Amino acid sequence: MHTRVHQYSSREQVRVPNVIALVGLPARGKTYISHKLCRYLNWIGIKTRAFNVGDYRRQACDFEKEGLADFFDHSNERAVRIRDECARHAMEDMGRYLDNKEGEVAVFDATNTTRQRRQMLVDFCKSDERDPKFRIFFIESVCDDMDIIESNITEVKISSPDYKGKMSEDQAKQDFLMRIE
Repeated sequence: MHTRVHQYSSREQVRVPNVIALVGLPARGKTYISHKLCRYLNWIGIKTRAFNVGDYRRQACDFEKEGLADFFDHSNERAVRIRDECARHAMEDMGRYLDNKEGEVAVFDATNTTRQRRQMLVDFCKSDERDPKFRIFFIESVCDDMDIIESNITEVKISSPDYKGKMSEDQAKQDFLMRIE
């Protein structure tokens, strides 16, 4: 049975464009999952690319001036508008990538923790102008193990472009924990 899966070409396996949208709090492994999904799907011949909304955010604003963790506070209306705009830009790029047949699967890498953001993704994928409509899957990464979260923060997040060279490791860790809150 396992060999039958490999008999089919990637074109037969992926008949319509697919979007895999990750969901989860910061430091829960979404980007790690995104990279692994892309690597595996590309390896088996399914053209796949990740669209990381954090990369769009870093291009859109000067994070030091925006206030770091305050930028992720849902009551910060200006920041919410900027984050939504970055998500829209990532979706538009993802849409062009799939519509132009550059790829067959797109991974939308962001927290996507609000119903509004997930609905925005569904509406984008199921838009009337889209033919064929994109199939969308949500994968939630959940981790409540504080040792793993601490490790992710220490090993990955504090050396991210948001923090590297801008503050001490302790300051970065504290800011990131406030971001998660």
